[in-house]
Amino acid sequence: MATFNVTLKADLKRGSFYWVTTVDAASEEEAIVSAEHLFLAEMENAQDWAFSDSNVEEV
Repeated sequence: MATFNVTLKADLKRGSFYWVTTVDAASEEEAIVSAEHLFLAEMENAQDWAFSDSNVEEV
């Protein structure tokens, strides 16, 4: 088993959402599935979290 840093990106109607996490898994594919499950678990408690970083640029 290895430790993987995983970044998932979802393209939504009004922007993109990134989920970044670290997981222990036997393969890259397993790491992606594990990261997806962690994201779904966090979304169940979305009212408990807030964004902690931002980058704003004028276009």
